[in-house]
Amino acid sequence: GSATEPLIHSFSAMGLSLAASFVFLPPELPDQQRAQASKNIVWDQRPAKLPGGGVARPFLWFSAPEGARSKRTVIFFHGNAEDLQLIEADIVQFTQAMKCNVLAVEYPGYGLCLKSKGCEEVSFGGVDDVAIHALLFCCQVKGIYPSQIVLHGRSLGSAPVLTLAKRAFDMFQWEIGGIILQCPFISVRQVAADYVGLAGSLLVPADCYNNMETMRRLCQSPGRSPVPILILHGQLDKVIKPYHGRTLLKQAQDLGHPCIEGHFPANATHNHWSLREDLVKPMDLFLQKYMEGWNEQAGWLGDGPSLRCF
Repeated sequence: GSATEPLIHSFSAMGLSLAASFVFLPPELPDQQRAQASKNIVWDQRPAKLPGGGVARPFLWFSAPEGARSKRTVIFFHGNAEDLQLIEADIVQFTQAMKCNVLAVEYPGYGLCLKSKGCEEVSFGGVDDVAIHALLFCCQVKGIYPSQIVLHGRSLGSAPVLTLAKRAFDMFQWEIGGIILQCPFISVRQVAADYVGLAGSLLVPADCYNNMETMRRLCQSPGRSPVPILILHGQLDKVIKPYHGRTLLKQAQDLGHPCIEGHFPANATHNHWSLREDLVKPMDLFLQKYMEGWNEQAGWLGDGPSLRCF
């Protein structure tokens, strides 16, 4: 009955708070290293009346290389135990390779967010606020249409990407141009089950970053065009095993999603991918196929280094 609802909500909040303590693992960097702020860091604050507004947050922004179309944009959500400072060098190469703008997002409690009031503490809700802020920054500050934006989430970042795609439509009726899920997971509970077994995983709330459920809702949203989704998962991934990516792919296909594909590079691990072969080529081909306005210009075709953050 209604008398038990506050108790249920209390346990749910407690469970999510506990889950956040082991889901989010900010890297530990010396203060001297943290002090070296990049010139590519952009601080922005949206009006308080907007979702995610009222808090100043840092982003990494790289404009498309000279001569490339300037509006197509990737919003990148990094993996765990990383921050903007650690991934910047890889994002530079990725921007050059994809010939597009890239905005990299920082999570609350990570990196430079520790210096800004309102985003010092990590939480699931805080990550959702950062995500919607990133989208509003691209649309309102940079003048980019949602249909020109690709949401790219790696590992931990796959969850806020899927949530953001759904929230953007629910809140603003904005349809995102495409989604890239790199080494995604079915749910935090399923990842826990891989490590500690089913019984131990039951300590994780079922709704804690449940990508399977969010994907289902995306596929079944009435009144919207299906968002093109590309799943990338290295076959040598020992952190989040590739069956996670394959399971998400199969679910979307079973639900009749008309524009979802998967690419499972044979030699990619969780943290090491060939930039050209494992990322740029499959992404560029997919986006040319499904995303209106993604031009025919091929991606970067130089030698492909192994990038840690990808």
